[in-house]
Amino acid sequence: MLLTFFRHATAEQHGLSKPDADRALVEKGEKQVLRVAQFCSLHQLLPQRLLTSPLLRAQQTAQLLRGELSGCPAPEVVDWLRLGTPAQTAGRRIESLRREADDVWLVGHEPDISALVAELLGIGQFCLQVKKASLTRLQFDNGTGRWLLLWSLPCALMR
Repeated sequence: MLLTFFRHATAEQHGLSKPDADRALVEKGEKQVLRVAQFCSLHQLLPQRLLTSPLLRAQQTAQLLRGELSGCPAPEVVDWLRLGTPAQTAGRRIESLRREADDVWLVGHEPDISALVAELLGIGQFCLQVKKASLTRLQFDNGTGRWLLLWSLPCALMR
C-alpha cells in the first residue's frame, strides 16, 4: 500500500476574527495546489482514495486537487484527520485502510501529519516537519510489516 500525506496549502493566518476551522486558503495556497496537481499529472501520481480533514482549508486543498487532476476521486471527509487527533488513533484507522485500497492520500494539518508519519515509521515525533502544500509518500512493506519513507517533497521543488 502507498500512503501519501498532503499537508493543506497556505491558508488565512491564525488570530483572525473567525474560528480556526473556518480558515480558508489564500491565493498563494490555491497556486500551490495547482502546482502540486501539475506535478502529480506529470509523474502519474493519482490517489485511489482521497481522504481529508473536515477543516475548511484541508477540504479546499482536496477539492482543488480533484478539480485539477484528471481521474482524481472525490474527497472523503474523515473526522480522524481533524486537527488534534492522536497519532496512535489515526494510525489504527490507517491499518484498516490497508485492506481497502492500494493508494490512499490524506489531506491534513501540522503538527499532526508529522506526528503520524513519525508514528508509522517508528521514529521520534520531532525528527521531521512536513511543509505546507508538500507531499510525503510512505509504502507498507508486507515482508517486514513496516512502513518505509519513499520521499517527501515540498511544493517549491515540484517542477
